[in-house]
Amino acid sequence: MTKRPTKYPTMPLSVFLIIAVVAGFSSCGILGSDDNERKLLNVTPVSAVEAFLEVRAFPGAEISVERDGEEIYSFRMNRADTLLTDSGLQPATDYRWTAETKNGFNRTDTRRAATLDTTSGDFMWETFSFGDHSSSVLHGVSIIDENNIWAVGEIYMNDSTGQADSDAYNAAHWDGNNWELKKLQFYTFCNQPNTGSYPATSVTAFSDDDIWISSASQITRFNGIEQKVINCIPASTNKIWGIDTSRVFAVGSNGSIAHYNGQSWQKIETGTDLDVYDIHGNEEQGVVAVAAKFLVSHNNLMVRITEGGHTEPLSTEGIPYSIHGLWVDPSGPAYIVGSGIYRKPNVGIPLPWKSIHEEITNNYMFAIDANDLNDIAIAGAFGEVLHFNGAQWRSFHQQISGTLYDVIISGDVITAIGYDGRRGFISIGRRE
Repeated sequence: MTKRPTKYPTMPLSVFLIIAVVAGFSSCGILGSDDNERKLLNVTPVSAVEAFLEVRAFPGAEISVERDGEEIYSFRMNRADTLLTDSGLQPATDYRWTAETKNGFNRTDTRRAATLDTTSGDFMWETFSFGDHSSSVLHGVSIIDENNIWAVGEIYMNDSTGQADSDAYNAAHWDGNNWELKKLQFYTFCNQPNTGSYPATSVTAFSDDDIWISSASQITRFNGIEQKVINCIPASTNKIWGIDTSRVFAVGSNGSIAHYNGQSWQKIETGTDLDVYDIHGNEEQGVVAVAAKFLVSHNNLMVRITEGGHTEPLSTEGIPYSIHGLWVDPSGPAYIVGSGIYRKPNVGIPLPWKSIHEEITNNYMFAIDANDLNDIAIAGAFGEVLHFNGAQWRSFHQQISGTLYDVIISGDVITAIGYDGRRGFISIGRRE
């Protein structure tokens, strides 16, 4: 294992992303009530410096929009819903927007909202590499705290005699000072007695003594010392994620989604053969998953999982190519990453996703996570990690030519994992 401490300079980028707190919206987001649906104007601050303005009126209506008494938009509606962007705002500032119809509809609507403050984007990075032979790679990461991090994948090391050990390590644990490699056991075939340390695909830690790790169509629960159980599940797993231990989801190849209700696993039908790469959600916005066929086609899909254990399609209009990761804020704003970076004030709103990646990065981005709308991390190809502080993006390159497949931000720590040719890599960024 090698260790390389690295510090990177600031790289301000001219496009701003989304974030903030909305005053007066319901817990279900901007489409969360019948009252919201009747409004002429809805406002979603989407960063410390930017807000989405959603105008709803009859096609042909003449619309004027003011911010704090100054007109910023004047236009004719060509559809029932129009999404505007108000940029150049100040962090942590209250604003008032007013929309008015001017040709006989006689409607006026005023909304107040506040932008978020910015967070610090200064991170000091350490990068660790793993693997003595073959092709080592890490697929998933989870943070309990800055001194308790789990990463999973397949790591091929030499044995005590210096010979290549074909039995891969499939987990690595950080205790604040060192990484300890582990060989967790999975069935050779589901529910058969033979086991081995097969490559792991994803990890989510609910506590320091309840870590869930997947391998193909199996999930083991690990208390940090020993494995509690190995479950065969009805999904070939790319990602496991949960709101709590009685609401856990696994997603994978060929449209696979499975749900654990605290007692057993059930398959959720999706009606697609696309590979489901990521899943995220919360109490307010529900649980959402994204699917595509990376390097195979431009097709993509987004679905919400309903209370009855079914899926309903959500629009990916505005996203022409493959997608891979998503994050949804409880207040509504959502992000999708993959062949670009896209945002929307709410996943259920009947408007296209807005592309924002052009001035941020040209790399394919595999994963996204956030503490809040003003503290977002994205990772992807060529060892690139992006951080958004509410007003600007910074790009950190982890001195690898390979790919970062997963990223997590928790408190003041970002951890990104992946591979560089023949070795697995873990990069830890600590906010200064």
